[in-house]
Amino acid sequence: MNYPLVKRVSRRMFGDMLRMMLSEKLFFDLTLEEGRALSRVFTAIAYDWRRNDIVYLSPVGGDEEFSAAVRQDGVHVETADGVHHLSWEDVTELAERLAVE
Repeated sequence: MNYPLVKRVSRRMFGDMLRMMLSEKLFFDLTLEEGRALSRVFTAIAYDWRRNDIVYLSPVGGDEEFSAAVRQDGVHVETADGVHHLSWEDVTELAERLAVE
């Protein structure tokens, strides 16, 4: 399986959601609205990364918060297991997938 990817999942309490998977073990469940908001943020920082230092989202449907540092070489997602790097290509791909799923 190629990462990152986005797929629809259903949660009993929240209905349709988007699962943003950065690796086999690292994923974030987002409401459709959260997915669209994150898509817009990813699009903006991919266009001009110098305007933001950090991206933060506390998804209502998940246990993990999404916190990432914006750097010249991409986005560095901070997790309990360390940092997961997303290239600008990954960020752009996630922005597109979060917008259309």
